[in-house]
Amino acid sequence: MSTLVFSHPSNDQLDAASSEDVRAVHFVGSLPATLTGDHHQMMRWFLDHTPDTTLTGLPCDQDPRWIIDWLDGLAAIDALEPVRTGHSADYNDMPTYRLKHGRWLESDDLSLGRATHTDAVMAARAQLHDDRDFPPHQVSIPNPYDLALFTFGSPGAAVTHLPVFRQAVLDDVHTIHRQHGNHVVFQLETPAVLATLDRTPRPLWPAAVRALAKQVARVFADGPRDATWRIHLCYGDLGHQPLFPLTDLVPAVQFLNALHEQLNRLRIPMPAVHIPMCTGTDAPPTDPRFYRALRHLRRDIDVIAGLVDETHPTESRTALALAETELDRPVLAVAAACGHGRRLVPDAVANAALACELAHRTAVC
Repeated sequence: MSTLVFSHPSNDQLDAASSEDVRAVHFVGSLPATLTGDHHQMMRWFLDHTPDTTLTGLPCDQDPRWIIDWLDGLAAIDALEPVRTGHSADYNDMPTYRLKHGRWLESDDLSLGRATHTDAVMAARAQLHDDRDFPPHQVSIPNPYDLALFTFGSPGAAVTHLPVFRQAVLDDVHTIHRQHGNHVVFQLETPAVLATLDRTPRPLWPAAVRALAKQVARVFADGPRDATWRIHLCYGDLGHQPLFPLTDLVPAVQFLNALHEQLNRLRIPMPAVHIPMCTGTDAPPTDPRFYRALRHLRRDIDVIAGLVDETHPTESRTALALAETELDRPVLAVAAACGHGRRLVPDAVANAALACELAHRTAVC
């Protein structure tokens, strides 16, 4: 068995490494709660369930419910007071807060603790052994706008307080990058982008898309310039239920093209993007019209297709063929629509197995 080798594949290297596999497998990050706790065992799970398959990254997310532990922990922040309490069983049962009169937030109040967590994960990772080179450690980085929106419960308050949330996130990112360099890839995670567009009348989309793209672009611009990022768009999966129904891929494509334009102006590379193409409750659509918007996605945007649904394997296979037909190229990787945190262990195993099968399927385009 070989000792751990740090390998940080670029998108081109991923393509070369998977010359027979065609695609890689991407894991959003979370695992069922019964599998969390031991960093070594969590990373071992991802490796053990993807034999002979290229991975985009090796995650080790501690909270199977994404940011719920962090959100609950805000109750201990002296500058905040609860507006609504909840147990986060679903999106109608989440706590929200407001700023106490005469108080203000510091970035340390809002820290996700990603830097400390990453140090612990990297120490455990150094003890891993495998016959293949490992991809970089994938660090989950929630979009600052999402953190502000879930904290305060309204877009207006979220925008007002956005700078301190952005600073809290970037403090972690800079510390991690300084400590671990290109052994780490950052995954920016944002259900708020698609949720905001879902709640915005379509005539107002151009302005909304520009604002959302500028917000995300600033995170990349203010982060380390040589860091590698990926983006995880999301429909939400709390209680294995989406925030809103899935109708088409138009909002995702419009946002990504606008973000591409913003980053191009800043001379920042466009990250690979995980686009969810199903939800925790619905199979991937098999109507070709659902994927038609992908024709308009910039050709130099690498796509991670979030369409692996273990309860609908036939639809997942069809969806992959339809997506690649509209893109007119193979996707970089396949993935579930979200993390495995809300799945039972057998379902997570089945999803990983289906992802590996799809990764090895011959492209139709």
